Amino acid sequence: MSPSPSTTRKEFEKLHEFLRGEEKAVLSELHEEARHKQGLIEGKIKKLSEDSDALLHEVNQLQADLTEDDVSFLRKHKNRKRRIACTAEEPEAISPGMLVDVPKFLGSLQYDVWKKMLDIITVVPFSFDPNSAAGWLSVSSNLTSITNGSYKLLVDNPERFSSAPCILGSRGFSKGSHAWEGADSEVCRASNSARSETALRDLKRIRGELDCNEGELSFYDADQKSHIYTFHEPFSGEVFPYFYVGNPKPDMPPGSLRICPLRVLIKEDFPL
Repeated sequence: MSPSPSTTRKEFEKLHEFLRGEEKAVLSELHEEARHKQGLIEGKIKKLSEDSDALLHEVNQLQADLTEDDVSFLRKHKNRKRRIACTAEEPEAISPGMLVDVPKFLGSLQYDVWKKMLDIITVVPFSFDPNSAAGWLSVSSNLTSITNGSYKLLVDNPERFSSAPCILGSRGFSKGSHAWEGADSEVCRASNSARSETALRDLKRIRGELDCNEGELSFYDADQKSHIYTFHEPFSGEVFPYFYVGNPKPDMPPGSLRICPLRVLIKEDFPL
């Protein structure tokens, strides 16, 4: 199995499609808010224009009344004062929320979109290494699941298993603690005939925990959260996860195994 340009492009296209969708949603919301705020501003401008026209009308009327006799002018002036007092109110200050909320659209934009992107991204502790897969195994395009089926000829490279349906994980470990979980589409059988304390039982999901510093490799029933067995062996170098799928059974669907995705937690820490 070798990566093709089309497969790589498809993976990038998923991200591009998500980003285009987010961009469209943000721009649509921004356009709607700008349209709403523009309407508020235009309403204010219309009100000021109407008040200005009313005052201009009073000025023109006052100039015309000045040509009349004093008694008529004073009689009209009393009503004019009331009209001008109602018209020439002090302009209202700009109300809160009249402007576009810039931080809403630009503040931490990349970070907010990145957090949403985690919903479409599958994060695994490692992938399967197709270069080590035995001829019975088919590796998925995203390298996170394998299927045991009919044997096929593959490149006979040094890393490849040839005598059993086995495969390695892509990442090696030499220090620290690490964990992963594998799930089988069928029921796995865990047994160890040489160790009676390891009970024979059905397993759907197995968790592996590796402590390189202590030289310990432990396995757990991930569904029941119960311990299966711990191997104690000092590691002299880099170790890789090893998977044996088992021989296919007659009249049974091919066995498969997948690496379970990780739950990604975001920790917001102190400023840099």
